[in-house]
Amino acid sequence: MKKALFAFAAVLCLSSQLFAEEAPKKATQAPSPWEFSATTSAAYYPEVEHDRGSTHITGISGPYDGIEAVAEFDAAYTLPFLRGDDEFTADNHVTFNMGLEISPITVAPVASITVSPIAFLELAIGGTAGTGWNAFDLFQGMAAYNETKPEYKDMTPFAHWYLYGWGSACLMFDLAALWEGDWHHVVATATYKAGYQKLTGTDSDVWLWQETDGMASGWVYEQEYFVGYQMPLKLSMIGVGTTLSGHYKSSDFGDYSSNYKGDFMTIDIWPMAEITLDKKDKLFVLFDFQSRRSFHEKYKDVEHEPLMTYSGREWIFYTLGFQWKHLF
Repeated sequence: MKKALFAFAAVLCLSSQLFAEEAPKKATQAPSPWEFSATTSAAYYPEVEHDRGSTHITGISGPYDGIEAVAEFDAAYTLPFLRGDDEFTADNHVTFNMGLEISPITVAPVASITVSPIAFLELAIGGTAGTGWNAFDLFQGMAAYNETKPEYKDMTPFAHWYLYGWGSACLMFDLAALWEGDWHHVVATATYKAGYQKLTGTDSDVWLWQETDGMASGWVYEQEYFVGYQMPLKLSMIGVGTTLSGHYKSSDFGDYSSNYKGDFMTIDIWPMAEITLDKKDKLFVLFDFQSRRSFHEKYKDVEHEPLMTYSGREWIFYTLGFQWKHLF
């Protein structure tokens, strides 16, 4: 698998969304239920060549393998929901979110509904429908795999669509809820997300979306675990998280399922920092260490990956990511 275009974008905002400190409320003016935001993400990828064999660590082989960028514009509307008088239900809410994600090679509207039935739990459902194109014969937004070449063949934008629907549950903990104080915010989250993804208008078992090759239609999962320390400083959060993701069934990859190991679980470990620039702006910085497939054969290129034989797990420094979130 090559680049996962800003799979970390939602992760970077996780701590801010779940543990944001509320601004003081004016007695004469209720806060607006609307929130409008723009999130700009960028990633730098060093070059890391593939080493064959069983599980191992591979170092950086070159200074540059690409940079990418994406922007998302969101409108969120929050309402009280099943609120009670105790501390566990006093802030219960439901949030409706509509957004538009734009990159140089894709466009995708997104929507979600998040419900907080109790202080330490959030439940959500959401989905997206995106389409993509080729840019300068260098960057592919949407393509189907053709093993006879082998190659990823571009698909017609707006005639074919990437579809993804999901549901998730997130458990949250903040030590300051038990031990009050500005310096006592040791926070943790555990999230499980399950969804179904599909690329329309193709019979190919393997396809590409947003420069991420080696994808397949089927049920997928994502687990995220995060521990952080929140501070009343410009450097407002530091922490480390891990993301485990993959397909439930290897058979989603059809004829490539066995050798390619379709149910391979990708593991990301990501130290991160949150910098509060002002009341409306935050900057997130993330270092992502990832495990990807290692193969028995000498590596050729991404086009040959589905035809190669899985032999282990290769740990690499994957990307340096930045994200800027602005509230309007």
